[in-house]
Amino acid sequence: MKIFKLWALVLMAIAIIASCKKENTTEDTNSISTPKTPTAIDTNKLVRVGEGYITRAAAKAVVYAEKSLFVGYNKLYIAMYDSVNSTLLTDGHLEMLHPMMDMGGMAHSAPVEYSKDINSTTKLWEGAVVFNMPSMRGSWNLNIGFHNHKANKEGEGEIQVMVNNPTVSVMKNFIVAGDDSAKVFLSLVQPTNPNIGLNDFEITLHKKLDMMTFPAINNYTVTIEPEMPSMGHGSPNNVNPVLTTNGHYKGKVNFTMTGFWRVHVKLYKNGTLLENTQFFDITF
Repeated sequence: MKIFKLWALVLMAIAIIASCKKENTTEDTNSISTPKTPTAIDTNKLVRVGEGYITRAAAKAVVYAEKSLFVGYNKLYIAMYDSVNSTLLTDGHLEMLHPMMDMGGMAHSAPVEYSKDINSTTKLWEGAVVFNMPSMRGSWNLNIGFHNHKANKEGEGEIQVMVNNPTVSVMKNFIVAGDDSAKVFLSLVQPTNPNIGLNDFEITLHKKLDMMTFPAINNYTVTIEPEMPSMGHGSPNNVNPVLTTNGHYKGKVNFTMTGFWRVHVKLYKNGTLLENTQFFDITF
């Protein structure tokens, strides 16, 4: 009987020691954070607008936007994948984002902006294009250059995209006589979902130097004046847009009720009025 009790105690001790070792192993494993290469990105709120291989860079680009592409300012998001095993690439640089409209007998580009570095949160490269005409007049392509650090290769690719005319114009182009007869492109960026009260109001300004060059305009002064034509009134407390960066001007527009609004935009340079006939129609 004594021998049986002794063996029982021994077995119990062994079980307790094994249990402690297991718990310690679990705690040690959980305390070590092993970084993992992301294999997927969240594109639930984005629309895929095109994809194609980046020749010589061992990569495939997939281009997303917030909605189908249209004439005006379009924010773009680019995911890069290994062209062999389709894993997500996050180590590299976007070397070029160049829009090109092929009209058969002629070709031209459009205003564009992009960051060479990846957004570390979304794992996407970001940029924007102000498409200045719809695809019905030709064919739009995005020429993308990429340096794949993982493979130590770089190259370029061409992705065809479709650009439609929006129901309501969000991009204006016109000649400004007081600025060396420059052709100016005025694009509405915000508001995208207007509400009653103060809304962010953002525009971009670019000018055409030649068929391939559309630099940002950073030396204009902008004023806005909202009007509700059907009611015969405007609104108080608007904030005129001011330059933030790279042709972007941001301010505030105050909508005091729902309905059809027309926001008049005036452009000045060095205190001289350049343009006072442009406007954007906003209905909500």
